[in-house]
Amino acid sequence: MTKRFLLVVTVAAVLLQRVPTVAAQGLERVEYFTDSIAQKDDEYVRLLGGSSWVLSTFSTALVTDDIIIVFRDITHQGQKVKLAVAYLDGGEIPVRHVRGAYTTSSGYLTSVVEALGEGAVLRLADGSLLSVPSYDRYDTGWWLPPYRALLTSSRLYLYNLKKGKRVWVSPLK
Repeated sequence: MTKRFLLVVTVAAVLLQRVPTVAAQGLERVEYFTDSIAQKDDEYVRLLGGSSWVLSTFSTALVTDDIIIVFRDITHQGQKVKLAVAYLDGGEIPVRHVRGAYTTSSGYLTSVVEALGEGAVLRLADGSLLSVPSYDRYDTGWWLPPYRALLTSSRLYLYNLKKGKRVWVSPLK
């Protein structure tokens, strides 16, 4: 591993321990993309979209498992660093891009802090409420808050980052 990657992994490990408090303050704007694993070898994964990544730690994820990679801008010792974190197999793993192209979308990193009406309404860390349609309530009714989530910039979808599952949502006024 390169020294820069080791620095980023070390910083990531420290930040990931504090992530719930960061997200609990509201919505953090991030870039992300979703894909599936096409090939896996120890800490190396190649995704169906063609990009390849090195995981900082071993994962028990399998080929065809879904993966969400979130990019956050952090400041460490006065230097801006882009941190990539893979959410897969229920965990958060810092990753490094090694080859291939990928296309990101904008979204918001947050936490779901409360589920009301057996998953019909979700309260986010910033206090906003999201309505979940009846066909997705089976999932949200079983998800026990608090949990990390990614809200798409359109605010039409919410990903449970621990489960790796996406549901439709709509903001409540």
